[in-house]
Order: sequence, then C-alpha cells, then structure tokens
Amino acid sequence: MTTTIADLTRPEFEERIRNRVLVIPIGSIEQHGPHLPIGTDSHITTALIEELCRLRGDRLLLAPPLPFAASDEHSSFQGTFSMGTNLLASLLKVLTTNDPIQSRTLFVSAHGGNLPAFLTASQPFWIPRTHVLVEAAAQWELPADARGIWEPDAHAGRTETSVMLALRPDLVHLNQAVHGYNGSLSSVGSILASDGIRGVSSSGVLGDPAGANREEGLAILAALAADLVRTFDQVSQ
Repeated sequence: MTTTIADLTRPEFEERIRNRVLVIPIGSIEQHGPHLPIGTDSHITTALIEELCRLRGDRLLLAPPLPFAASDEHSSFQGTFSMGTNLLASLLKVLTTNDPIQSRTLFVSAHGGNLPAFLTASQPFWIPRTHVLVEAAAQWELPADARGIWEPDAHAGRTETSVMLALRPDLVHLNQAVHGYNGSLSSVGSILASDGIRGVSSSGVLGDPAGANREEGLAILAALAADLVRTFDQVSQ
C-alpha cells in the first residue's frame, strides 16, 4: 500500500522514510497542439506513478505532485505555465537539501523539458525523453523494449496522442489534430533554443498525430512503466 506523505504525522514520516524512497512527481502545464489537453504530461506522469505504486507501493513514500515546471520552449503559446529551468532546479534543490533525514529521492516526470533542471538538481530522476538536443527541447526516446512499436516523435504527435487515447480519450480531439514540424530536431536545434517550438511549428506540434490509436498507447505506457520500475529498483537498492 502506498503512503502519501501529506497524510503522515512528523513521527510517522521520520520512521517510514528511513527505508523507503521519496517519489516526487513533477508535472507540466503546456500547450499540446490543438487536439491534446495542456496537462498531457501531467496525466502521463500520474498514470505511470500509479503503476509504480501498484508494484512498489510498500517501498516508497509519495509526495504531492508539482504541477508546474520548465516549459519555456512553449511560452509563446497560450495555455503554457512555466517557471523556467533555473527556478525549477532551485526549487528541487531546496526540497532535497533541506531534508534533515537526507532521504533517497526520485523525481518522476513525463515532460522532457524538465530534464536540464533535474540534471542541475543532481538527484536521481526518471524521464522518458533522455536525449537532450538543446536546453529548451528534448527528443522522446523510449526504452529499448518499446522501440519498434512506433518511432517516437517529440511533442503532441502520434506517440503522445496514442498514450492519451489509452489514458483519457475523452480529452483527445482527433477532429482538430494537425501535423507539425516532422523533421530532424537536431537540424533545427538553434531555432528551438532561440525561438521555441513556434519557431519551427505554428501548430505547436512536433510530429504527426495521424495513425494514433489506443492499442499503441497501451503498449507504450506498459514499456514506460516497466522502465520506471527498473529505475526505482536501482534507486531503492
């Protein structure tokens, strides 16, 4: 059974944290094209955390999720709330260095833009977008056992649309889906760094939602959840 730290007294927290990992979910509220909800990354993070709790709940303590994060690359679009990389990194450092017990901590996020802050905070983390091209943008790189399902795209394309069709189809508006920039991100890295997503995609999409489907989303989620559990097991050793 998973214990949420907000429900514990101080003595209960002090006792349980000694042999458990503190898991801190980091969400994101940012534009995801015209067809996906602005909380897409937060929805995905929540679903993966739920699976982690189902499988490893007796070995972790769950912190309340942080809904806002680093999404400056989307800031020219409405519906984006970003604290930026520096502020997020500072916040995460405070959260971990002020812990008098120095507990083991794992940050979990499905938003690739949080990666630079995680690296700066110097704490164990899990994030599916691991190949950073520029500080403001990252490419979704699935675990090895998920490759072959579909070549992942970067933002609001087939990958995320399929996942959201598996999680919250009621929030997906396929009749409004449009494609965006579908080329190599490395070739437009300097534009992404200076002008953000809008510099290469007026729709806010990096990829193409065409072909997205629930079955594919379920398979991607299963692979991502398995990878998260592996990371947790490494941290909790």
